[in-house]
Amino acid sequence: MEPNATQAEMAHLLRVSWIVLIPAGVLLSLVLYKLAMLLHSLLDFLNLARYELAPAMKDVRLIAEHVEMLSDRAASGVKSIEEGVASTKPVLQSLGREIQHGFQSFWGGIIKSFNRKR
Repeated sequence: MEPNATQAEMAHLLRVSWIVLIPAGVLLSLVLYKLAMLLHSLLDFLNLARYELAPAMKDVRLIAEHVEMLSDRAASGVKSIEEGVASTKPVLQSLGREIQHGFQSFWGGIIKSFNRKR
């Protein structure tokens, strides 16, 4: 082969390489630019989420504390009602016995008054 032919082939290979490498470099640059913009947007989103969600999380904690306090009050109220019902059961039983004795004596008095001889 002649030295001019190999030099021509090398020049042709160099031109083809530049034709391939320039668009590939441009596309790689675009991809890296888009990746940088995506990371920047993600950082902005995370900052926004942190500052927007922090007050919301405080509100959620406060609501949870209030719900817990209300449930404690409700539980103590139910317990006091149970104790009240348990303490009124003997009173109601004795009241029922007194009413029964009163009715029996009233009824017995009416029967005696009708059975009396005149």
